[in-house]
Amino acid sequence: MKTKEEQFMLRALKLAQKGGRAVAPNPMVGAVIVKKGKVIGEGYHKEFGGPHAERNAIKSVKNPDDLRDATLYVTLEPCRHQGKTPPCLELIEEVGITQVVCGSSDPFQKRTKDYGLRTKLLNGPVAKQCKELNKFYFTWIEKKRPFVSVKVAVSADGFVAGANGEQVWLTTKAQDKEVHQARADHQAIMVGINTILNDDPELNVRHVKGADPLRVILDSKLRIPKSSKVLKNQNYLIATTSVSEQALDHLRIRVWVSPTKTHICLQRLLKYLAKEGISSVLVEPGPTLYKSLKKQNLIDELMVYQSNKKLTKGLSIDL
Repeated sequence: MKTKEEQFMLRALKLAQKGGRAVAPNPMVGAVIVKKGKVIGEGYHKEFGGPHAERNAIKSVKNPDDLRDATLYVTLEPCRHQGKTPPCLELIEEVGITQVVCGSSDPFQKRTKDYGLRTKLLNGPVAKQCKELNKFYFTWIEKKRPFVSVKVAVSADGFVAGANGEQVWLTTKAQDKEVHQARADHQAIMVGINTILNDDPELNVRHVKGADPLRVILDSKLRIPKSSKVLKNQNYLIATTSVSEQALDHLRIRVWVSPTKTHICLQRLLKYLAKEGISSVLVEPGPTLYKSLKKQNLIDELMVYQSNKKLTKGLSIDL
């Protein structure tokens, strides 16, 4: 049985989810204002640079006098700093809200309790849901890199591709939909050059609604063909170790050149993406890229799709 506090926070969570990728790299936040046990206002963060959830919730209350001595339930503690919008805590105090219940604390700032309002940080399963909702944001703030999700499809006998790296379809239609939802949820998708050469993928979002992610291709020697499907849209970045003017003219591409000339430094690349406002990357790797990510402890979440199909031979990875 959920407590009243948990019920109000679950409503705030449902609102927060509406923000989706539109708010990235900012967190998804929902807010509910309660007076005498009844919801009198609610709102969520709708887009990056737009009003925060708390402001939208306060604005939704028809009678400003009702805000006095009300309680605000918010999935992430309110901001106290000046960013693209003014500090929410100042407005909360100004309108007369006296208590704030937070679903999770914000590592970007000091705790709200230091501000003077009566505050409470929720614990338990609902609080865990609040933190899980913004795992991309927390990683972006705390580790100064995007959250890295890795998707792998494996045959019944342990292979991820054919003997020469050729593509083999190992997921069902339902699983394909899940993968494309993951693409829509992440700001960027990353693959190695062999995936481009063997499969010529578009790396876009299909089967579900959502914006295409930034395509990041690891191509140390710039072998990507000009005819590659992934180059038809300008929303991509080629990570390489060196680049010539001829190559730039040939490909008309955005290029990130690794400071390590012998290989692409994944940690430096991820930090660069973070500075560009990318808080989440979905990696669909081949064996080499997967091994590098695992060795450097850069995998935050592993999505494994196990197929019933047997290949008898091919390329494998060590999960």
